[in-house]
Amino acid sequence: MKKLGTFGGVFVPSFEAILGAVLFLILPLLVGAVGLWQMLIIVALANTATVATAFSLSDAATNLNNIGAGGMYAISKRSLGAAFGGSIGMQLYVAQAVSIGFYAAGFAEPVQRILMTFPAYVDLIEALELSALMQRQLIASVAVIIGLVIALIGADVVTRLQLGIFFILVAAVGVIMISPLMQPVRDGVPVFTGEPMSSGVIGRIGFFAAFATFFPAVTGIDAGVGMSGSLKDARRSLGRGTFAAILVTTAVYGLVTYIFSLVRPELLQFQNGIAPSTMDIFAEAPVILYVLLFGIIVATASSALAYFLTAPRTAQAIAVDGLFPKMLSFLGKDFRKGGSEPRWATLVTFILAFSVIWSGDISFISLIVGICFLVVYGWVNLAAFFERVSGNPSFRPTSKGHWLISLYGFLVCMAVIALFNVWIGIGVLSVQLLLFYLLLKYRSGSLIEGVWWGLVFRLLHWGFDSMEGIIQGSKNWRPIVGIFGFVDKATETSHVLRMGRRISEYKGITMVNLLSPVDIHKAVEHGDSEMKLDRSSRIVAVPDSDYASAVSAIVQAAAPGGLQMNTVLMSIDSRLGLYDLTQDLIRREKHVLLYKPGLVVEGEGKDRIDVWWKGYENGNFMALLAYIINQSDASAGGKTKQIRMIRKLQSGEDREIAFEEMQKLLDGARLPGEVLIIEPDTIPIHESIQARSMDAGLIFMGMPGKQMGGLAHMFDIDERLFARQFEKFKDFPPMLFVKAAYTVDLFE
Repeated sequence: MKKLGTFGGVFVPSFEAILGAVLFLILPLLVGAVGLWQMLIIVALANTATVATAFSLSDAATNLNNIGAGGMYAISKRSLGAAFGGSIGMQLYVAQAVSIGFYAAGFAEPVQRILMTFPAYVDLIEALELSALMQRQLIASVAVIIGLVIALIGADVVTRLQLGIFFILVAAVGVIMISPLMQPVRDGVPVFTGEPMSSGVIGRIGFFAAFATFFPAVTGIDAGVGMSGSLKDARRSLGRGTFAAILVTTAVYGLVTYIFSLVRPELLQFQNGIAPSTMDIFAEAPVILYVLLFGIIVATASSALAYFLTAPRTAQAIAVDGLFPKMLSFLGKDFRKGGSEPRWATLVTFILAFSVIWSGDISFISLIVGICFLVVYGWVNLAAFFERVSGNPSFRPTSKGHWLISLYGFLVCMAVIALFNVWIGIGVLSVQLLLFYLLLKYRSGSLIEGVWWGLVFRLLHWGFDSMEGIIQGSKNWRPIVGIFGFVDKATETSHVLRMGRRISEYKGITMVNLLSPVDIHKAVEHGDSEMKLDRSSRIVAVPDSDYASAVSAIVQAAAPGGLQMNTVLMSIDSRLGLYDLTQDLIRREKHVLLYKPGLVVEGEGKDRIDVWWKGYENGNFMALLAYIINQSDASAGGKTKQIRMIRKLQSGEDREIAFEEMQKLLDGARLPGEVLIIEPDTIPIHESIQARSMDAGLIFMGMPGKQMGGLAHMFDIDERLFARQFEKFKDFPPMLFVKAAYTVDLFE
């Protein structure tokens, strides 16, 4: 196909789609309903939405070196990603295909009027007992079949036909504009009064109803944008052609509105329940009437032909991108060997259009399709708005748009949807979001692309700047957990990752760091391939296997907004030098958690968390962690767990006072749980835990050893014995050994 320029590829299709049935069949009624000034406001206001959309299209088009086929789908895909753009494109394709049926129905109405003037035709329909509706359906069906044949021949034929139709349409519009000079009459009285009708006379249609009725006319810009893949220079032509079409058609609607305001008021009223049209106004002016009839016929026919071009190309682009199910992948192909025309998609488009013609209630389907177009236009504007406000360095359009213009375009589209039918609008948006979810899950690997990263980054940048001036206290403490594991210990690390997720799932953050020798690929090769990593996981090369220094350095690394790790979760691995590393982390005010996986015994206790409390320093923090894990499990669909606070008394401690202290702690901190007090004895702590918590789902306890000289100093236990202490708990259920860096105030 020969590539098209701005005039033939964008301006002409848009011009013909905008100046269609609304101009010739509906505008006289609207002028009579609201009068000249309100109608001019409606024309101007409706076109501000398309002007905003044109700015958004220009932003997207001039920011791309290659737009490709698909029109608004192609543009949306580049900004919003394949999944989101695909959901928009599918909705756009259906709206375009179904629109062919509407334009064919509009084509059939004037044709039927002409045919009724022939006696032979009247005799035929009386013999066949065809109703007026069935006559129009048959005429529309013939029109769609002819359109199919023309579209299958090729786009070159359609574009040549459109150029001829363009001049006929210009002539029809020109006749309306000069009609006052021709002094037509109706019922023996001049059609024009000479004075514009400033206010409406019908009173049956209000301003907003008239606006909603008129608005679909201006959405015809999609007919030109949809030819993006057939343009010589889409970056240049899309914006210029669309702006030109909007400017010219706005002027046409304004001038024709003024002409209709000069018509005698009684000619702009319903006659026997039939809305007035240009054909009724000039029924006794043969020259004007036949030019207008011909103009209406070619206008509706050209719009149908325009969508016979754009709809299949939208479907073809979606199919080529692999977003349709496999059973529909043929829509991207041509059944001619070596051909590039979307002929299979053209056949499917014909089936959809033909079904609409014979569906019966075209008006309801028309409402849905109109809303579909508005949703698409709304997203195009919102995409441009996102691109502008995200500040992505890659967004460098040569157009002169502004984020306020795009935001306005989006808001107007949503407002018009509400005027049409808010519930249908919600339904259409819901279907589009469902398509997005399915495409994201099955076609994009659950990864969102496009402007979203930059948009979220912009929001985070603003948030981080704001956080710099906010003090994080106990009241708003959140777990920002640095998880450290080893690439070559995949099974062990996987357990640590799962525990980290349980801690951070409830409004927290995890930062996963997998430690590895310098030869990263070799380490991964020897690792367990079944390890499931977070997307944020990073493999950290550690020279000379100095893992403790690596952990310490990562924990101290600068972070935006002061968003540094406040908790470090590690597996119990001797390569980390846990004794020295833990003391170093505590000095840096980082809570330390060491996780030991274990087998959960089936029984009543599997949904219980046992917290072995030993002093406020560790105990308060463990109680808070137990609550957080419980909430995380519940939010993930798991069962809410029972929390049991267990305190083993020291010699000389009063049981009643201890119980009251623990209960007061839980009640004051509003933490759910029950208290268990154990009398003092000489039994080692690991045996006490073994006797009472072997059926628990998770056990919290402080790290082995006794605190000496404040929180900055850890244990009065020999470093060599530190690791051995964990061996005592080898066969226990899952355990978190906790060392708090400071006392967490649960009462703040």
